[in-house]
Amino acid sequence: MLLVQEGRFRLLRDDGRGLTLALSPSAPIEPQDLPPLLHRRVGVEWEPAPGLVSGKAHRVERL
Repeated sequence: MLLVQEGRFRLLRDDGRGLTLALSPSAPIEPQDLPPLLHRRVGVEWEPAPGLVSGKAHRVERL
């Protein structure tokens, strides 16, 4: 995870591309749980968010 701001975060994917995501309201973690994951390798279950540049993250966990 490269950047965390409130409930949003930016990842560097394995293919080298960046991905901006926002926590979904249904995610089992809260925005305050994201900063400890900064600069860590994480697994994310997500979906595109229609009409937005970012996607919605439904699950985020440290690998």
